Amino acid sequence: MSLKLLRRFWRSFSFRLSVFFATGFLLSSLLLFGFAYFLVSSSLEATERTAIQLKLKEYANEYKTNAIPGFKTMVESEASSGSLGRFMVRLADPHNKTIFLKPPTEGVNYDFKQLEQDLEQGNDAKASPWIHLKAPDEDDALDIASFRLPDQNVLQIGKGPEDREDLLNQFQGIFLAVLFGMVIISVAVGTFLARQALRPVRGLISVLGPIIDTGNTKARISVRATTDEFEELTSRFNQALEKIDALMEAMKASLDNAAHDLRTPMTRLRGVAELALKSEAQPERYREALSDCLEESDQVLQMLNMLMDISEVEVGSLKLDRREVNVFSLLNDVCELYSGVAEEKNITVQVECPGDIFVYGDRNRVLQVMANLLDNAIKYTPASGKVDLAANKSGDEIIIEVKDSGMGIAPEDLPKIWDRLYRADKSRTQRGLGLGLSLVKAVVQAHNGNIDVFSEPTLGSRFVICLPAADRMPS
Repeated sequence: MSLKLLRRFWRSFSFRLSVFFATGFLLSSLLLFGFAYFLVSSSLEATERTAIQLKLKEYANEYKTNAIPGFKTMVESEASSGSLGRFMVRLADPHNKTIFLKPPTEGVNYDFKQLEQDLEQGNDAKASPWIHLKAPDEDDALDIASFRLPDQNVLQIGKGPEDREDLLNQFQGIFLAVLFGMVIISVAVGTFLARQALRPVRGLISVLGPIIDTGNTKARISVRATTDEFEELTSRFNQALEKIDALMEAMKASLDNAAHDLRTPMTRLRGVAELALKSEAQPERYREALSDCLEESDQVLQMLNMLMDISEVEVGSLKLDRREVNVFSLLNDVCELYSGVAEEKNITVQVECPGDIFVYGDRNRVLQVMANLLDNAIKYTPASGKVDLAANKSGDEIIIEVKDSGMGIAPEDLPKIWDRLYRADKSRTQRGLGLGLSLVKAVVQAHNGNIDVFSEPTLGSRFVICLPAADRMPS
């Protein structure tokens, strides 16, 4: 496999996940094998030492009963029958000189002369120390137990590690064979699990590709009922696509509305300018044309300023000059501001508010909110209608209501009236920017307040604003 192809595989998360799974399994298996090997080796060593001690006790009893001739006869009989196997039997005098020696029948050749120097005497078989007789130039060593006989002779029984090593080698071989098979299985299982686990991710990729290529956000990922994190991720991703799709549609509608609302004043401005240029040079006509141009320019600037104000509020950069604001004075000021418009339509505007309640906020911005709401109420209330402004204190909040007897708002339009450039009046019979309510909501939220609307077609609308009272203002 070339290095380039290997890098390509390594970049695949599925491949890396399979490798990590197999590596983790291999390392855990090796640790388990090391632990099992240690337990088996320790168990075999303990078993062999027990066998040595039993054989030592058996020969010691035989020696006590039948002395050296009986002892030799027993050893030679068991050696000829093969039951001693790799056991070593040695009998030494009180000066540790060898009287009788039966070496292991097979295995390593040991230098038994060392035993005449290395013996450490004990009182009985249980207390006798273990002697390790190492083979020349090899790692093998006999485990030898010693026992002092009643006549002060020394009996020694030893056994080499060959049987233990044979069993451990078999254990290693079996483990390696099983491990090889398990590694292959772990790679296959890891690959399968990685592919299954990453199916939702591949689904995301398959959906994202066409979205990036075509810009079409209508595609959705099929959700599997697995109740796991990937199901939640898929559901969230579909929700994000739906949100993006809705935002795209809203943005398109907003741009269409903005284009329409900007095109109208710009067309009027251009038309006035062209008529003025084509007409005879009369100062009064030019002055009137310039006045109309200024009016249309103000309309465009108003739209741009409101968009900027809304953006500043949403990003938290709008500066508010917070202080105590008398609500009664504020409502009367806004009514006086729109008294002329209300009189033209014969609309009655009434204010019901105590004179001693105060909100904590920016007076100009709160006045802007009330002006937008009153402007809308008068605009969409038919002639001889009625608009009521009311305010009262509830706990640590000031509740301000604007109620009209106008055309009302359709239920399907209620959730959308706060959107930028949204116009519930599709016919656009009433001139407006579609930004007033967006700005109203943004400014109210900037004051840590909230606003709700209640409306039914032909029955009028009621806007309810909750703002912090002045006694809630920070010290």
